[in-house]
Amino acid sequence: MSSRPVQARSMNLAYLGGYGSAGLAVLRQDPSSGALQELQRLQEPGEPSWLCASADGRLLYSANEGDSTLSVYERGPQGRLQRLQQVASGGQGPVHISLQGAWAVVAHYGSGGLACWRLDGQGLLAGPPRIVGTALAPGPSHAHMAGCDPGQGYLLASDLAQDVLLSWRFEPGLGPADQPQVWRAPKGAGPRHFQFHPGLPGQLYLLHETASSLSWLQLDVRRGALEHQLTLSSLPAGHTETSYASDLRLSPSGRHLYALNRLHDSIAIFELNAEGRPRLLGHEPTRGSYPRSACFGPDGRWFYTCNQRGDSLSRFWVRADGGLHYAGQQAMASPAMLLFVG
Repeated sequence: MSSRPVQARSMNLAYLGGYGSAGLAVLRQDPSSGALQELQRLQEPGEPSWLCASADGRLLYSANEGDSTLSVYERGPQGRLQRLQQVASGGQGPVHISLQGAWAVVAHYGSGGLACWRLDGQGLLAGPPRIVGTALAPGPSHAHMAGCDPGQGYLLASDLAQDVLLSWRFEPGLGPADQPQVWRAPKGAGPRHFQFHPGLPGQLYLLHETASSLSWLQLDVRRGALEHQLTLSSLPAGHTETSYASDLRLSPSGRHLYALNRLHDSIAIFELNAEGRPRLLGHEPTRGSYPRSACFGPDGRWFYTCNQRGDSLSRFWVRADGGLHYAGQQAMASPAMLLFVG
């Protein structure tokens, strides 16, 4: 493996994974306009629908939902990618991967449960993975996201079909403990993605796909128990048509949350007060169909949505008050996730 430095921080590089034949693209941002220029495209057949990077930015990891594999890439000059490893993910339909210390944790929507992979000294996946179940009752299990709290004392995972958010004590050397604490969402809510508040220990926000709602929770950092504090709709008052919430993003300032609504095709903007309590401010249309995920640019001034069915990326200028100003759109086939790596 090469040890050459990654020339990325000043280049505003991003990576875009997608469905169908979209593969994996390396993009460069124009910081003045927010527009993205393609530098490289890899015709990866596995449908890389979720991406994450190592802390030093040297490696990129993808969960390939289409063929249930994981890939590891080395980032070279201008952020170009060279695949180093590809392995079976440890389940069916991996939809989320995150790095937690010396572990890569993968959530499987198809088969349910998590696959916890140790990382070797080079950052590669060392198998076989440890399989951790998320099903607590008979019936389907659809794990959708897994990640640790900022202190890495607990590993949390959402299961959309089981309507639960699970919390395991997490040891860096051992991984998650055997028995989780459980918070049960209302039946049919469909817990999907969550975000921790950067400045208020234990406070987190959980987006429910089927209910299109946001729950404000408190994690007890001593015991791992989860306590519900508030739930708000991510849709406008009186909206009765079908919609499915997808991604949840926290502003770099920690003052605003942004939730995506698919079919309603909007971004719900929440303001967080000093105690972390969310308040819905309003909605911004995505101008593209079925927004699956979103991200901020490197300096927090730009916000992007991946409009899966609209074959496009929408970009927005982030105003000082947290509002979004639509700035344009680019054609991209079936985009699933955009990730900036410094």
